[in-house]
Amino acid sequence: MAQSLRDSLFGGKLKADTVKRIVSKNAADDLLQNDTAGLTRPDSLNKLYYEKKKEWKRFVEYYTAPIITEAGSNRKVKNGEYLININAQIELNGSVTTTNITCEPQNEYLLSQIREMMKKAPVLAPPVYSDRKPRVAPLKQSITIVKN
Repeated sequence: MAQSLRDSLFGGKLKADTVKRIVSKNAADDLLQNDTAGLTRPDSLNKLYYEKKKEWKRFVEYYTAPIITEAGSNRKVKNGEYLININAQIELNGSVTTTNITCEPQNEYLLSQIREMMKKAPVLAPPVYSDRKPRVAPLKQSITIVKN
């Protein structure tokens, strides 16, 4: 009395997958720490976290605009496209700690400008998980600078 997979699927005898999944809305959310496995970030507990994410976006736009303008006229930046990746983390007190900044292709002038920008990073809110405890959260940001 074996049942084929096709009969099971189209005969309605198999139940739908009811497992809940967390879909990240930001690249920074893709890295979860080991102590958050199995926990979720309820929206009701993270209103401040999401408001501060918007503040982070405004911060990046505000401070990268002059860097892009200066790069256009600076001889230390050759023509081409530069991809800058910032890895940081949001600490429990909301401060942003930079862990790594890379520039591809390598350009020390752009790296120094981004380091200075990160010194002015706003205070953000760490995410609160379903156990109602905030956790240190990773933060990733990519910036593309094109000089013609």
